Amino acid sequence: MATVKTLIPEQQEKETRIRVAAYCRVSSDSADQKDSFDAQVEYYTGYIGENPDWTLADIYADQGITGTSMAKRDEFNRMIADCQRGKIDRIITKSVSRFARNTVDCLDTVRKLSALGITVLFQKEQIDTADMSSEFILALAGIQAQDESVSISGNMRWSYQERMKRGDFLGCKPPYGYTLHNGSLVINQKEAAVVRLIYEMYLSGTAKYMIASYLNEKGVPKPYGFTTWHHFTVDYILNNEKYIGDALLQKKYTTQQFPFKKERNTGQRPQYYVENSHQPIISREIYEAAKMMQQRRRKAVVSDRHFLSGKIICSECGHTFRRFRMGNEYFWQCAYRSSGRSDCNPIYINENDLIMVLMRLINLLRENLDKIIAPTIKTLELLQCKANGTQVRIYEIDKSIAEINNQIHLLTQLQIQGILDPADFTAQNHALSEKTRRLRAERMKILRCNEHDDSMVSLKNTAEMLSDTSLLKEDNTEIMIQAVVSKIHVLSASDVEIEIAGGLRFTEHLPSRKRRVKDS
Repeated sequence: MATVKTLIPEQQEKETRIRVAAYCRVSSDSADQKDSFDAQVEYYTGYIGENPDWTLADIYADQGITGTSMAKRDEFNRMIADCQRGKIDRIITKSVSRFARNTVDCLDTVRKLSALGITVLFQKEQIDTADMSSEFILALAGIQAQDESVSISGNMRWSYQERMKRGDFLGCKPPYGYTLHNGSLVINQKEAAVVRLIYEMYLSGTAKYMIASYLNEKGVPKPYGFTTWHHFTVDYILNNEKYIGDALLQKKYTTQQFPFKKERNTGQRPQYYVENSHQPIISREIYEAAKMMQQRRRKAVVSDRHFLSGKIICSECGHTFRRFRMGNEYFWQCAYRSSGRSDCNPIYINENDLIMVLMRLINLLRENLDKIIAPTIKTLELLQCKANGTQVRIYEIDKSIAEINNQIHLLTQLQIQGILDPADFTAQNHALSEKTRRLRAERMKILRCNEHDDSMVSLKNTAEMLSDTSLLKEDNTEIMIQAVVSKIHVLSASDVEIEIAGGLRFTEHLPSRKRRVKDS
């Protein structure tokens, strides 16, 4: 008969002390809250250290962060990551509202921690997740904390609204060119120089996308931490009233429903326009001149003819298509074919299908402006400049500007050290700045040396239209097609070759239709 023995393993003495972490948070960076922040850190250090069964894992403390979302709570997220790495057994926090003000996030986090074997103690509510029956109580407390957050946010919105009515609220984030100091916009001279340069280049005829490319090439610091200047960034600066010292308040608003979201104000809330609210960077005359130039560039030619008339070309006979109605839809057919003067293939193009294809291409060009059109223009400019012998002069101008900048830097150092009299510094600095302005004007004039080339001018205007963010609305379809599309060569019933202003061509496919209009 077999003999069975029970083997009892030798158990080594294990560390029985619980690794405890504390999480604390204050909702403001005011002086009083700073004291509260330091007090909480001191309290939990002593509280955990006094328990002989506990060992301090770490103290995680977020300061001045909103509790409505976990996205920006760096210390909270670090604590959760340490829990997942097995560094924590238990978490202590003052209350549910300090842990989270979002019921869903609170319960979801507690459940995830429970799955890892980690318990949470909420001191104020006396809720310990080690007792699983307390989850229902925790949910109620979470709801209460969320309601508290909604109430606080509502009070803040009301406060902002009242300050907007009085004209003394300029937002929480300053525009590029300014810094926010004690609630007032103060000019950042380094960034303000870039703003002035953007207006100067635009009024001299440089397109928005070319301004963005220039700033990227020169390594100009970007706004708001972005890595690249874009044409829409330049467009925003050219249309921001804050640069003339005014402020349009409540361009965006926060929704009242939880979770809160920022929405663009298109009439849902009142707006307030405050004149002379802060120091301007540019004059009103320059600002209005830039606005007028944008309006002139986007202005379309008004005609009684249909905006596609004369643009659709038969690839076989070379004549234009004409428009006709069939039922509730409009179609286009070769005018010579319909009149019997040509025996080309009977091709009918549905108008709605064609417009959809045209706008699809226009949107593709808009989204890839820097990849498709900008490189083409740059290549043509280089070829044109080389042909005109202007590349050497541009190099000389760039070298001169660099040398002047070094002189200005040297003058600044001499003035700071007290070697150069302030009056002399001002006079010499003004003279050098004026020389730089003239050199830049000459450089831009040289870069426009190819503007006599009609195709180049057309391509630049096309890029300008595509970069105009004010034309994104659906009711501007006709304007965009008129401005961007030159010709539409019909290759077959399913394929068209679209030629945009400037000569670039793209082949696009029309949607397939089971039923086609019969030949007349």
